[in-house]
Amino acid sequence: MTSMTFFKRLLLSVAVSGSVCCGATAQDKSIGNWESLLPFNTGLGVATDGKTLYTVYNQSFSTYTDGRDYLPVPYSKVEGMSDIGMKCVGYDLTTNTVILAYANGNIDLFKNNTFYNLPYLKQKTVAGTKTIYQIYTENGFAYLATSLGVLVLDLTDQSVLSTYQFIDESAGKNELIPVLSFTRSGNFYYAATPLGLYRADKDNRQLQNYQVWSKVATTDTFTSLTNINNTLFLSKKTKIAAMVNDTVKQVYVSSTGIRCMDAGYYAMLMIGEESAKGGKIKIMNMDFAITDSFDCVGPNQAVQLGDSSIYVASIDKGMKRRVGKNETRNFMAPGPTNQASYDIYAHNKNVYVAHGGYSSNFDRNKTTAGVSNVNQGKWKYYKEFDYSPFDFLEDFNLVTRNEKNGTLYIGSFFEGLFVIKADGSVKHYKNDVFSTSSAWGEYGRQLMGLTLDNNDNLWVATIFSNPQLYAMSPDGAWTSFSVPGVQYGGPIVIDDYGQIWFVGTSGGGVAVYNTNGTLDDKTDDNSYHLTTGQGIGNLPSNVVNCIAKDKNNNIWIGTDNGIGIVSNCSAPFDQTAPCDADRPIVKYDKFAGYLFESNNVRTIAVDGANRKWVGTNEGVWLLSSDASQIIYNFTKENSPLPSNVIQKIAIDDVTGDVYIGTDQGLMSFRSTATEGGKTNVDVLAFPNPVKSDYTGTIAIRGLSANADVRITDIAGQLVYKTKALGGQAVWNGKDYTGARPQSGVYLIYASNTDGSETYAGKIVFMK
Repeated sequence: MTSMTFFKRLLLSVAVSGSVCCGATAQDKSIGNWESLLPFNTGLGVATDGKTLYTVYNQSFSTYTDGRDYLPVPYSKVEGMSDIGMKCVGYDLTTNTVILAYANGNIDLFKNNTFYNLPYLKQKTVAGTKTIYQIYTENGFAYLATSLGVLVLDLTDQSVLSTYQFIDESAGKNELIPVLSFTRSGNFYYAATPLGLYRADKDNRQLQNYQVWSKVATTDTFTSLTNINNTLFLSKKTKIAAMVNDTVKQVYVSSTGIRCMDAGYYAMLMIGEESAKGGKIKIMNMDFAITDSFDCVGPNQAVQLGDSSIYVASIDKGMKRRVGKNETRNFMAPGPTNQASYDIYAHNKNVYVAHGGYSSNFDRNKTTAGVSNVNQGKWKYYKEFDYSPFDFLEDFNLVTRNEKNGTLYIGSFFEGLFVIKADGSVKHYKNDVFSTSSAWGEYGRQLMGLTLDNNDNLWVATIFSNPQLYAMSPDGAWTSFSVPGVQYGGPIVIDDYGQIWFVGTSGGGVAVYNTNGTLDDKTDDNSYHLTTGQGIGNLPSNVVNCIAKDKNNNIWIGTDNGIGIVSNCSAPFDQTAPCDADRPIVKYDKFAGYLFESNNVRTIAVDGANRKWVGTNEGVWLLSSDASQIIYNFTKENSPLPSNVIQKIAIDDVTGDVYIGTDQGLMSFRSTATEGGKTNVDVLAFPNPVKSDYTGTIAIRGLSANADVRITDIAGQLVYKTKALGGQAVWNGKDYTGARPQSGVYLIYASNTDGSETYAGKIVFMK
C-alpha cells in the first residue's frame, strides 16, 4: 500500500467514524497536574450561611450544600488554599465570605470559589505563638480572637483593619494578654482572656486602646463566648454561664466536660460534651433548660441550618448530621483515613496507603488508621470497625500486591503479616512464623520490609528478631534466614540476579543475601554486609533509610548523609573485587559535592525513564537517570505539597502518577514518564482532541520502552520528533517553529530502538 493510499483511507475513516483513536478518558489529568489525597475524618470547625456548610479539618477544607446528594467538595493547596493545617472557620453573611484560619496564624478568605491570602499574622515577627482561637463576624468585618489580641479584618477590602490588644500591667509585666473568644451582645463587645472577661461599648472609636475596655465582675475565666438574641453565653471546661441583668450567672454544669458551645439558627444553644459514648450534643432553650440531646462522638463545633437540621464537626468521620432522635449520619469528603504514608503501592490507578508506623526510636505509634485504598477514584478502608479482621489492631506500615492473582499483603509494625486473597479470604501470620525463638518475644513480629520477587515469593524483613529475613513461597511455605553482620531488617529490594538487598535498620548498613535460586537449600547461600569505609561498602553512612533498584540493575541506597550507588550487583559475591558503593560528585548550579551529602534521604523511587525521585526532609527532587541534572524540585513553598518532610514516594508505572507521601498528607503528580514495554500496547494520547485554548503538555503513553516518536501532518510532513520517557512521550503541542499546528488530524508514529515495532495513531487539533 502506498503512503498516499494509506493517508486517503485514514482520512476516510476519520470522516466516517467522526472519532479518533488514542482518546483520553475523563479520569486522565494533564501532565504536570497535582491532585490532593488528604483525610477529611477529623472535623475541627464548621460555619454556615444557613444552607451551605464550610468545614475545616486537620489538613483540609470542604463545602457542602444541605439537601444535595453528592459528598462534600474538598479543597486543598491544589485548588488555591495557601497553607496546610487548619484551626477554625467563620462566615460573614454581609460579604458572603468564609474566613479560614490556619494553626500557624495564616488566613485565607474564600469567596466565589476563590481563595485570597492574608498572611499578616503568620508573617508578624513576635515572640511566642501566633494562634487564632475563634472567629466572630458581623456586617462585613471579621474579629479573630488570637494570642496577640483581636485582629479585625475588613472583608470588603480583604485587608487587616486594626488590632485590639490587651495588656497585663500587673507587677510591671506589660505583656500582651491572649484573647480566647470575642463576640458582641447588645451594645457591647466582649473579650474572654485568661485574666478575665473584658467589655467595651461597640461604638467607642478607641477600641485599640486597651484602657477603654473594662473588666466584668466574675470569678470565672471563660474560654468561649456566643450571643443569642442579645443574651451572652460564656463557657469554660465544665460550666456554662449567661449574662443576666448585667450579672454573670451559672446556668449549666457538665459532669464530663464541655467541648464546644454554639448558637443555633433558631433561639437555642447547642452544647457539645464529652460522654461515656464519646460525645453528646445537648440543646438549651432561652430559659436555660435542656430540652433535647443526641449522641455525637467528639463534637468540636455545631451549626443549625434554616431547615432546623443540625450538623456537627466531629473528630470521628469529619462531619455528622442529626437524622433521628439519637442518630447521626456521616457526611465526609472522600479521602484516606490518616495523613501519614509509611508505605504506598500504586498500579493503574489502584493505590494502597499504609498509615501506621513507628517513631524515630522504633517505638509503636499505636495508630489504628490501617490501610486506605483508592481504586479508580473509589475509596475502601482496611482498618478497625471498617474491616473486621483489623479490629483493635495497630500500626500497619507495609503494603504490596501481586498483580497476577490480586493477592494483597499488609504488614504491621506489631501485628505481623496479613495475606488477603482476591476472594476475600484472610490469613494472619504472627508468632507462628516470625521469630518464634526470639528473646524479644512478641516484639519479634514487627515487620519493616515487604516485597515480591519474580517467582512470586514474598520476602519479609523484621526488626528486633533473629532471624531477620523470611520468605514465603507461592504455596504458603515459609523459610527463615539469619544474615550475619546485621542485627535488624528493613526495606527490601531484589536485583535482576534474584539477590535480596535489605536495610540493616538502626545503623546497620545494608545486607545482601543470595539463595542461589533455592529457598529450602541453605547450603549454597551467601551473604554480604555493606557499611562505611572503602573495601567494605563505602556507604555515605550506616544509617540507611531506603533502597531502590533502577532500570540498569544499579542499587541506590539512601542514608542520613546522602546517596550511595552500587553499580555492579554481582560484586558482593565476586571475590576478586570489593563491593563498594559509588558516591558520585555532582554539580548543581555553582555548587559541587557528593550526591545529597548532609541530607537525610528518606525515600527513592525510579520511574519508567530510569529517573530518580528522591524524598528528603526538605522536599522532593527528580533527577536524571545518571543524577547529573535536577529536573524538578518540589517543596511546600513552590508546590501544593503540604509538607517538606517526605515519608514515601511510589510511582504508578501505568499512568505515570507519582504519589508523594508527606507527614501532613498525600499528593499525586502527573509526571512525564511511564513504564515502557517491548511493544506498543493500548496507546493513549491525551488530551485528544486538543481544544483551541489548551496550552499544556500532550502525552502519548503505552509505547514501547524509549520509543522514537514522530508526529506528522496528514501529508506526511514532520511536525515534531521526540523520544519516549520509558513508555510515554510528551509534546508541548507546538511544531519546530514554535507555532501551534493548524486545526486538523495529525498522525503519530512510534518505533522501538531497532525499528521493528511501529504504530500509527491520530490526534486532532480543534479550532
